[in-house]
This record gives sequence, C-alpha cells and structure tokens, in this order.
Amino acid sequence: MANEGGSFSVSSEVGKLKRVMLHRPGKELERLTIDNKDELLFDDILWLEEAQKEHDTFADLLRDNGVEVVYFRNCLSHVLGEDSVRDSLLDEVLALEAIDIPLVSALKGVLMEVSASELAEILIAGLTKMEALEILPPCRSLVLRAMGDRDFLIHPLPNLYFQRDPFSFINSGVIISVMSFEARRKEPLYARYIFKNHPYFKGIEFLFGDHPRDTYPYRIEGGDILVLSDSVVAIGISQRTAAGTLQIVGKRIAEKAGVKTVLAVDIPKSRAAMHLDTVFTMVDHDAFTIYPEVKEYIRIWQLEYSPEGEITSVIEHQNLGACLRKVLQLDAIRFIETGGGDPVAAARDQWNDGTNTLAIAPGVVITYRRNVVSNRVLQANGIKVFEVKGAELGRGRGGPRCMSMPLTRD
Repeated sequence: MANEGGSFSVSSEVGKLKRVMLHRPGKELERLTIDNKDELLFDDILWLEEAQKEHDTFADLLRDNGVEVVYFRNCLSHVLGEDSVRDSLLDEVLALEAIDIPLVSALKGVLMEVSASELAEILIAGLTKMEALEILPPCRSLVLRAMGDRDFLIHPLPNLYFQRDPFSFINSGVIISVMSFEARRKEPLYARYIFKNHPYFKGIEFLFGDHPRDTYPYRIEGGDILVLSDSVVAIGISQRTAAGTLQIVGKRIAEKAGVKTVLAVDIPKSRAAMHLDTVFTMVDHDAFTIYPEVKEYIRIWQLEYSPEGEITSVIEHQNLGACLRKVLQLDAIRFIETGGGDPVAAARDQWNDGTNTLAIAPGVVITYRRNVVSNRVLQANGIKVFEVKGAELGRGRGGPRCMSMPLTRD
C-alpha cells in the first residue's frame, strides 16, 4: 500500500474526497449481548452479516466516486508484523486490561507467536477466558481463576467501525483522540501505533495525543471536529469532548497546522447529541445540515490564535449563522434542517443519523436511505444525495460521516 500522490491533507469538510480510512465490521460485533451492550455503548444488537453487506456497499460507493479506501484492520495487521511494535503494543494493551502478572506473561508469550492477522483479529474482536484456555500454558493467575468462562481478557472494540472518532486529520497533521468511555480507550492506542509505524503514514505530524500529558481527563473525539477551511476548525464541547482540551488542541493546531480560528461550539451533553457532527455537518461551501432542536441551546465562542499558538481574542456569538458568515467570509449561509421543519420527522431522522452526512465533494453527500424526509429536503436544496442502506449499521448510532475518516481531500 504505497502512499502514491504524496501527503495527507484535510483542509475542508466538502473538498473532493480522495482517501478515506474505514473499518469493516467483524467478529467484535458478535460479542454484543443484552447484558454487555450498554457497557459497550450500544442500544441494540447488530446482525453482523447484514452490517457487513451495508458497509461493503458504502465502501464500493466511495470507490465508484474515485475515493481510495484504506482499511484500519489491514494497517494494524501490517505494523504487527514488526516484533518490536508488537512487543510494545501488547504491553500497553495488557496494561489496560487489569490482569495480573502471571497472566500477562503467559498471554504475551502466546500472542508474540501468532500471525500478524490473527493478532489484529484478537486485538479488535477480543479474547474470552474460554478462548484463552485453548492457547495458554498453565499459569498461576488469580484473575484467570476468578473470571467467568465468557469474561474478556482482552475486551472487544465493536465501536471501531466508527472511524471518525479515534483520530482526526487537520491539514497535514493528525489528532489522536482521548476517548471518554473505557470501551473505546484502545482504539486511539492502535491508531497511534499505525501512524507511527506504517510506511504509508511515514513522517505524519502528531498534533495531539502523542505527549504523555495528552491523556484522560483531557477528552476529545473526532466526531466533535469539523475542518471548515484550512484556517477555521469547529470543535464541539460535548458529552465526549472537554472544554479544557479544546484550548490545548487550539494552541497545537495554530502552531503546527496553520489554523487561525477555532470555533468552540457548546452542544447539549446527551446521547442524542453525542458529538457535534450528529447535530451539524457541512454539505457545501455555504450549506450546513442542522438538527433544529439544538439551535436554541448552541453557544459559540470564536477563539483567535497567533501563528505561535497564543490566543489573541475570545468572542462569544449569539447567532451561529452570523458567526459562520464572518469566519468563513461568506455573504450568506444556508441551514438545511433535519426533518425539514417537522419536529416529529426531525426527531426520528435525528435518531437515525439524518444530520450525519458525509460530503464527498461540494454539494454531494452520502446519507442513510432510511432518512427519507431529510434526504428529500437536502435534494430540494440542491444537494446531490447518494443513499446507502443503514438498517443495521445505524443501530450503533452513527451515520456515514461517523463511519469514515478522510485522509486526503482536494
């Protein structure tokens, strides 16, 4: 997988999409049960084979539109081929699983010997006690004795198909996320190892997440980051991104990525408004989808930075449209309301990710087919809409933008 055509660069939400990172759902989704789904951040249990078909259709649609699709699992498998990388990553993974020294030693010894693809599968899909007993030598582990047969030694990552969240590209650098919930803490860890060690990403600049202090509770997730232009980035203060992180990230992206303006967008701290991109996305140079219910609750601060990363001003805005017109230097802004102004349709489509569109070019988006009303409203506003099935994928509460991380845009 050669990095043909040079650098990675994302300086827009709507520029023509050239490369994207996806994760095809796998066995990790079959780990979901009624008993563990809440802990693993799911409202429902997905049908894996159907979810895979939907995801493959999504990936094929991207390819048909000239987008190179890069798979997270393949990248992880590649870097695990290096013994030094494998050794270091396993140390970090097993430290996060709170298992005792005899078990760590025995498990690491086994996992150092399996194939790279098999190890990538275990790190993503998890490993139960019952599965581990088939491969482990005898060990004097209290943890192992105390566990139930179906308890996890390595926890699965069923949320990994939402590639938007563990990392974010801004201009030519990458932010490694700090996830709010324990169920997702390993996702950015794997991403960091990929970006540091895969030749495809050689020389990439780390904007956040590679410093020892870039850690919990300084939470930030990719769904809260919208790259509105090469110099303007919006970041949500949300259920999953802390206000305290925002100014650390603001300073870094001003110093290292040429960003001049950060819009801090305070949204409701709820599951329905999980990330900024679940209530607000950009679909054209002057057009945005928005969930109308949040309009009255949104607060916006415009943070201006010097090239050295010093904050030069903080301005609060009462009106989102006026703020966007000013910072993007536009004569007018168009808001396209989820549900087309009908509160019931808006609430239904919002639950099914109707606001979470992925722009693949200016005025061209991918959405879930099930959001009939919102898709019709987008089309009435001159937006070209490609629809994909999302009956299973959408049960995880994330749409086409959530499932994709752009690596390169025009």
